[in-house]
Amino acid sequence: MKLNIGCGKKFDPDYCNIDLYDSLVADKKMSALNLEFPEFSCQEVKAIHLIEHLGFYQSIYALSEFFRVLEQNGKLILETPNLEKVFQIYLNSNFKQRKDVLSWIYGLPHEGLQHKFGFPYRLMVEILEKIGFENIVHSNFYNEESIPTTKFICNKPENDEYLEIFQIFSYIRKRLLSEKLINFTNLFLTKEQEDLLNFLLIETLKIQKSKSKSLKYIEKALICSPEIVQIYLLEMINKEDLSNFELNHILDLTEYLIEFKFQNILYNALKNAPIIPGSQKIIFSSIESFGLAIINKYLNDKIEKNNNINNLRRLSKNHDSHEISFFSPNIIKRNSLEFFYMGIKDFYKENYKHSLSKFLTAIKLYRDDFLYYWNLAKTFVKLNLRQKAIRYYKRTLKFLNLTKVPNKIQIKKDIKLELNSIKKHQIKIPELKPVPSLDIYYSKKLF
Repeated sequence: MKLNIGCGKKFDPDYCNIDLYDSLVADKKMSALNLEFPEFSCQEVKAIHLIEHLGFYQSIYALSEFFRVLEQNGKLILETPNLEKVFQIYLNSNFKQRKDVLSWIYGLPHEGLQHKFGFPYRLMVEILEKIGFENIVHSNFYNEESIPTTKFICNKPENDEYLEIFQIFSYIRKRLLSEKLINFTNLFLTKEQEDLLNFLLIETLKIQKSKSKSLKYIEKALICSPEIVQIYLLEMINKEDLSNFELNHILDLTEYLIEFKFQNILYNALKNAPIIPGSQKIIFSSIESFGLAIINKYLNDKIEKNNNINNLRRLSKNHDSHEISFFSPNIIKRNSLEFFYMGIKDFYKENYKHSLSKFLTAIKLYRDDFLYYWNLAKTFVKLNLRQKAIRYYKRTLKFLNLTKVPNKIQIKKDIKLELNSIKKHQIKIPELKPVPSLDIYYSKKLF
């Protein structure tokens, strides 16, 4: 069987024609991210001007599906706009011509026809290799619509020692989608999840190459997402190289970590750690160590299994109602920024008690942004808590000295002016405004 995915209105009699949006000539209406075909069932997959309509991470999942359904030595054919050539044409065109060229970059304002991402040659090769494809060749040409196009042709390996692993990871992505653990509307989370999959892939390939029996990398991955690790283990459980490992024991642990919302236990521990400006890396590392200690105790002390489970249950009852699905420095920082922005809004709306709560939460999650401390100090002033305000102004100045920011001298001058005015009870409180970003301190340069 050969598949023509994203066929639109171009019917190819030699292929099973598939499209998600246009069913006029398609044989099957189906998402490229969820092909309803068994693994190793297709001789060839072609996707002509499709991936630019999917987005970056969606394209990775689509290419992973193509890999899954292809038979060994099966062929993949891709065509996508040649970005470099398109940009050259745009820059060398007149105004009227540029309007036409823009559609090559952005697509058309119609469902399924918008372009969500462009793929330069090197990036496309990197993605294909990560999925598991080999023998990648490319060519550049103008298609029948006169769009500069790059064609990629590659193969699924036939007799490769790593083929099974790449196939397993194509299953993993399919399961993550089917179980709705991937949400492409949250790209920050999707990036972290994909980075974790890449980490697991690299470590699994190392095991295949070295025949190592260490599963320490799984313990590290459990800190981020027990759910992803569980799916990974379920797919790896029957792999011969890992059959002697205690994967079933780790699988049992993932059930408990998921049940008791392990990421939220770590999240709560981070919030309860000391608030010391500039200490985020140290604090986060200590929370990771705390999490690894819980994991290791369960894995290495089977006699105390029930006590360890009860400890997890007890810890789970202590965390607040705010939940996260992935525990990593970037997700925590993003989460803290959300509280910070809500605090800024409450400050403008003069809801200073709410603003105080939001800023404190932001700082408890991320201790390395002096703007958090500065705005918190301003909030204490608004609440007539001047001694606390002075304390946090001093913390802001101390932390600012260790921070690389533009126009630091002017920022320090403004903070000191506020601090001295508060000490002398001279500041006019209505004039005290929040500082949501450093935009006003960036020099304005013309291109």
